[in-house]
Amino acid sequence: MIRAIFFDFDGTILSHTTKRVPDSAIYALNLLKKQGILTIVATGRHITEIQEFDFCQNFKFDAYITLNGQYCFNETETIYSNPVSKNDVDAILDHIQEDPYPCVFVEKDRQYMNFYTDSVIEEYKKLGTSLPTLENIERARIQPIYQLSPYLSEKQEKELFTRCHDIKIDRWTDYVIDVLPAIGGKDIGIQKVMEYYDLKHNETMGFGDATNDIPLLKSVGIGVCMGNGKEEVKQIADYVTDSVDEDGLYNALEKYQIIK
Repeated sequence: MIRAIFFDFDGTILSHTTKRVPDSAIYALNLLKKQGILTIVATGRHITEIQEFDFCQNFKFDAYITLNGQYCFNETETIYSNPVSKNDVDAILDHIQEDPYPCVFVEKDRQYMNFYTDSVIEEYKKLGTSLPTLENIERARIQPIYQLSPYLSEKQEKELFTRCHDIKIDRWTDYVIDVLPAIGGKDIGIQKVMEYYDLKHNETMGFGDATNDIPLLKSVGIGVCMGNGKEEVKQIADYVTDSVDEDGLYNALEKYQIIK
């Protein structure tokens, strides 16, 4: 019996086309709640971005795996916390001073960056959320940083990698990467949340569409790729449903007889 379902956000719950959650997905998520099945979002986004969407102001997930697994929590407490090492944050700050590029610094409850470019503005238009505030990024030398998102060239990326010793990188567009701790990712966050709720592997299901969702789909009992997902994600999924705009989430839950 499925007791918990993990959902990527962008391209899975939220449509890239309409920038809203389809009515069928809202209906399905509310049905899951009524049936006592845990609904858990697993996203690269920060909680402040999720809260900007009208749907998420009204619907409360049982738990949140944010920042690609680096900060996990529910309404009562922090479940798991895994910041980037101070040495690596300092190395990135030093690199930016020498060869400036825009970079988003993400703390537990806020995100900010040093300056905007056309690429930054364009990417946030695609995301459908507000630009991070402009602040003095030197505060990142003091505060725990859970994720960084530099907008940099391949040459700068290679240089960054030589300076840091405990990171891994997820590139999500041609312009921007996510920098995470080397031991981190959605799979680690899911593991910690499963332990917290005492969930067995065969009691879980997950939905995703992007390459950073591959660890998610491999971590659950049933892994579902959206029809709009990347080909490499479809290849490892247990099932490929319709696209987010074609009621894919609802249709897969109905196929597996999860919702009634």
